[in-house]
Amino acid sequence: MKYLKLLLLILFISPFAYSQPKISFDELMLKAELNPSIVFQAEKTAIEQKLPVSIYIKDKAFIEAKFVENGKVVYAVITNFLHPFKNGYSAYFEDIVDKFDLSIARINYGLGNVVDNTGEPIKLYPRTSTKLLMIPDWTYDRVYAFDYNTGNLVDTAFIHSNYPNLQSPKHALQRTKTKILVSDQIADAVQEYDTNGLFVRTFTQGGNLDNIRGIAFMPNWNLLVTVASGTNQNTIQRYDTSGVHIGTFISTNLNSPFAILYRTGDILVTNSSGTEDVNKFNFSGGFIGSLIANQLNFPQQIINIDNGRLALCEFSGTGSGIKIYDSTGNLLNTLAGVTGNRGVFRLPNGNYLTTNSTGVYEIDDTTGALVSTKVLGSSFQYISVFDPDFPVSIGNTNIELPVDYKLYNNYPNPFNPSTKIKFSIPKQEFVTVNIYDNLGKHVKTLVNSTLPAGVYEFTFNADNLATGIYFYSIQAGNFSDSKVMVLIK
Repeated sequence: MKYLKLLLLILFISPFAYSQPKISFDELMLKAELNPSIVFQAEKTAIEQKLPVSIYIKDKAFIEAKFVENGKVVYAVITNFLHPFKNGYSAYFEDIVDKFDLSIARINYGLGNVVDNTGEPIKLYPRTSTKLLMIPDWTYDRVYAFDYNTGNLVDTAFIHSNYPNLQSPKHALQRTKTKILVSDQIADAVQEYDTNGLFVRTFTQGGNLDNIRGIAFMPNWNLLVTVASGTNQNTIQRYDTSGVHIGTFISTNLNSPFAILYRTGDILVTNSSGTEDVNKFNFSGGFIGSLIANQLNFPQQIINIDNGRLALCEFSGTGSGIKIYDSTGNLLNTLAGVTGNRGVFRLPNGNYLTTNSTGVYEIDDTTGALVSTKVLGSSFQYISVFDPDFPVSIGNTNIELPVDYKLYNNYPNPFNPSTKIKFSIPKQEFVTVNIYDNLGKHVKTLVNSTLPAGVYEFTFNADNLATGIYFYSIQAGNFSDSKVMVLIK
């Protein structure tokens, strides 16, 4: 009897008898973020063992396979959707079965096999703008589309799941009117898709890419790609407009780089490791200095907003949230209504759209308080704009870059109901083009983004406006100008 009790005790404390994983939740989340290949292995193991890849339980938890420990799948269990690092824990599947009612869950078994018993179908909303916001998703390895004006979900498969080309899509960028590039951390490539969401080709040719994250266009439309591992670890590689590798663009002062941002006078790169959180480089790739140092835990996407200010996502740590900085790196505000942030975009109403490991959210631009939840149950990444009226100069490698700022006369003028508004900028600038009526009331924002040097043409549609005199104005760096146009119906 004594030996039987001892045997039972050994079985009870066995690592295969309802034990907890050795890897902590925080370590699990950080490892997966830095190198999603461990997530790929966990998902592969889950499929082989006929276990879920992810589980969404309304108002309760979002659970994903993240790691393999002693042959067993380790899941990250997130119970606080707005703040994933609060009260989250790592667990084996048997513990999840004991704690949650999976009969009311949306369970993803991988390979397109999803069982949804939530009674909460994903709701799609009508578009209010021709523009869209593209957000890659790690849970189903595809790119969602959201309405540019409202941030509401309009398409769950703007770019379809496309294994093995998409295994961990991080950042989508529009290249032409009809082509979109998507960086993928596990596929180690930038993939090209058309506007029907169909795969065209692997865009990046050569360059020894491994564990890539953010991407960005140079003023001449060469592509910059962050590289975190392998032969070109901690560099930014450069590709021409055909996707042919040119060489290393930045090779110093990078430590697990994540996002790239062009400003008027420099290039910013966020580093998830080390003390140099955000570094500045000149347009030749030379190091200038640190913009932000010793302040952040795992910075990710960074964007230009207004008056030279910046919005930056801090993924982990006690200060996680959307950080607002002035142009010189002084912290102005922390918006922490949603934390664990990866992606950020400022909506036309001034509020911020942000992503984390559980969903997409709108938060107040002053307090950071949650305004609305756009979608739950997926692990979302960076945010970028898709514009069907993409500037005509993009993708045209023969165009000569302008030497002056200029706002052209619209054509036709008078017009009904649409007209073309054209301008040129000789260098990278944050550009806004606004439309006003004859009383000075704002009618529409036509452009509100950073553009490389070039000549641009946008279509203004006045279907919903009355006959009258209207003004259009441009602000690009220190340049500003306005012109008059006449709508006749």
